[in-house]
Amino acid sequence: MQNPFRIYKIQIAETLKLAYPIILGQLGIILMGVADTLMVGPLGSEVLASANQANNLFFMVSGLTFGVLFSISTLVSIKVGQKRGADGFITYRAGLVVALILFVFQYLVLQVFVHNFHWLGQDAAVTRMAPGLLNILSWSILPLLINVVTRQFTDGLGHTKIAMLITLGGLGLNVLLCWMFIYGHWGFDPMGLEGAGYATFWARMVMALVGLWYVRYSAFMKKYVPAKMPSWDKIKVEMPSIWKLGLPVALQTFAEWACFGLSGVMVGWYGSKQLAAHAVALNVASVTYMVVSGIAMAGAIIVGNYYGEKNRTNIRHAAHAVLLIICVFEVVNALFFVFGNEAIASLYDVKPEVMPTILPLFILAAVFQLADGIQAGAMNMLRGIKDVNWSSGLSILSYWVISLPLSYALGVWQDWQVYGIWIGFTVGLFVAAGLGVWRFYSHLRVLDFEEETELQ
Repeated sequence: MQNPFRIYKIQIAETLKLAYPIILGQLGIILMGVADTLMVGPLGSEVLASANQANNLFFMVSGLTFGVLFSISTLVSIKVGQKRGADGFITYRAGLVVALILFVFQYLVLQVFVHNFHWLGQDAAVTRMAPGLLNILSWSILPLLINVVTRQFTDGLGHTKIAMLITLGGLGLNVLLCWMFIYGHWGFDPMGLEGAGYATFWARMVMALVGLWYVRYSAFMKKYVPAKMPSWDKIKVEMPSIWKLGLPVALQTFAEWACFGLSGVMVGWYGSKQLAAHAVALNVASVTYMVVSGIAMAGAIIVGNYYGEKNRTNIRHAAHAVLLIICVFEVVNALFFVFGNEAIASLYDVKPEVMPTILPLFILAAVFQLADGIQAGAMNMLRGIKDVNWSSGLSILSYWVISLPLSYALGVWQDWQVYGIWIGFTVGLFVAAGLGVWRFYSHLRVLDFEEETELQ
């Protein structure tokens, strides 16, 4: 009989080894937003609030497009488990076609908001400034989606370091360009808020081009890239798998991201000061979320490999290891948020009148991030065993049936404002975490590997 301690020690080590490049890559993505927020903070709370709302809408719609493409790593990792890793290149090429379709969809949706931002009922200054930034960000959708495809492909192969390096390089470029464009250095005219948008666009464009080059020409990828490119017929056959697995994942991702996005819209009803406080606190919480998101994605890849091998016992061990790592990390984060809230908030150089609103939000963030981490782990591992319909249904229940109505009731009806809104989505996250863990383990017990091609 194997030593359980040794089993989990091995699983934890394997998860962390796979996860740390994904974590750094995830942090690179979110730190682009953090860098933008830090660099526009000195321009005032109205500019900070405008940047937050433009990014809010951008990523709310991105929940749908990203979610579809998140299926690529699952499909590739299962093929690796089945010893068919070379077939993953067909999935990659099909993913690029899907990304082009999704770009058209997301661009058109965002343009509706660019030209009708007043629908959101925001502060007058935010309504004036945010559409310009959102319009610039709209053009960065295609390179961003291409980068998601290349990253999902390499991550699915277990080759996670390249996506990390590309993303961290993009982060460095984004910071440099923000410094040049926002404040007017090296001969550029100061562009203010819109400078942050142009910096993000060019950083994403470079990241996409580097990712495409790496997949096509790097030495590591030679064993996965065929000498003759897949025919259109093969790509067409693979595309339905991406849509079939990806659309439920998209609904799940959109339900969560839109919940946070619409919460930000509700906070905006109370003026730019509360919105600036919300932006800073959520921005910091997003950084820690990206760490657990990286752990969860690594868990999905490992679970997908074991699913391809039809190894139920190893799936269970991997799940235990992932959830344990997440819980330990989030407890440490909670202590950091509670005892270091003022020091963290001061990094953003916000105005003194905003600070009293921010500090209590860090206490709430310490609570909700534990649930957020657990639900991220559970939902990603459900994706690894291709149980995506249930996970999307649980997300819609947690965020749209429970979280948003409760946020509105507490924030607007009870007039607890930003604090009521945060309590509402915190409750929704705990519901999602509990239901997600329950579904994963209950479905794992009855999983029928003979029907692995069918979505549950």
